Amino acid sequence: MSKSPIIVWFRQDLRLSDNPALTFAAKTEKPIIPLYIYDDKNPKDWQMGEASQWWLHHSLTSLSKSLGRHNAKLIVKKGDPEKILRDIISETGADTVAWNRMYEPYATE
Repeated sequence: MSKSPIIVWFRQDLRLSDNPALTFAAKTEKPIIPLYIYDDKNPKDWQMGEASQWWLHHSLTSLSKSLGRHNAKLIVKKGDPEKILRDIISETGADTVAWNRMYEPYATE
């Protein structure tokens, strides 16, 4: 019997080491689905500028390469996180989503 996968939703912590959500997921010994969602609607006053977008691009590239060394493929999506998460849960049968807390007002809502 195979275990249902767990989604690790990378938000701002785009690193493998010292990542609480990833550590939690690894301890479950379930297959891990690494996911990044670029939410360009909800942040409103917290939208990324060009420098932040440049940083994000290079950070996601680095994260993807690091995950590849562990035989994992980073899924990158753009849009409404709630809808994307529901779709990926439906597609994969994942029964858990792990993520690290964010402190911006739009994220805590």
